[in-house]
Amino acid sequence: MTRFALVCDTTLLLYLGRIGQVDLLPALFEPVYIPETVLLELDMGRLTRGDTVDPRALGWPHIVHVSQTLIDHLPPNRLGRGERTVIAYARTSGADLAGLDDHQARQLAKAMELPVIGTLGVLLRAKRSTLIPAVRPLVDAIIAQGFRLSPALYQAVIEIAQEDV
Repeated sequence: MTRFALVCDTTLLLYLGRIGQVDLLPALFEPVYIPETVLLELDMGRLTRGDTVDPRALGWPHIVHVSQTLIDHLPPNRLGRGERTVIAYARTSGADLAGLDDHQARQLAKAMELPVIGTLGVLLRAKRSTLIPAVRPLVDAIIAQGFRLSPALYQAVIEIAQEDV
C-alpha cells in the first residue's frame, strides 16, 4: 500500500485522539507533519480538557515550523491560524494531502489544487485498509465527542463504508 505524506490540522488529531484512534494516522500516512501552530491549539485544548492528545508524546509526527511569510502568501481568507498553517505547509512542502475538516479551509485548499482528507476520510481509508472493522461505531463516537456532522453526510459516509444506516 502506498502511503502519502499528510499535513495534519487540529481537528483530525483532536477527534481521533478522543476515540483512541490517533495511531491510524501513521498507519495510513508517511510522514505525518504537524505544524507548531497545531501543537499550540492542542496545548490550549488541554487546558480545558486534559485528555486532549499531545503529539509530542506520540513519537511518530514530524513537527514543522511554518514561517509567517508562507502564511502571508495565501489568498485572503478568514481561516484560523491552524488551518492557514496547514494549507501553507502543504502547498510548499510537496505533501500529498492536507488534513482538514473545516469547510472553508477545505474549499481554499481545493481552490489551490491541494488534495484534502478529513477525519471521516481517514476512517474510510482505515476500513479499506482493514485497520478497523467498521466505520459507523467510530463516527458515532466522534459525534458523541462533539464532532459536527449533517445527517446527510453521516448517511453518505455509512453508505460509502457499505455499512447499515
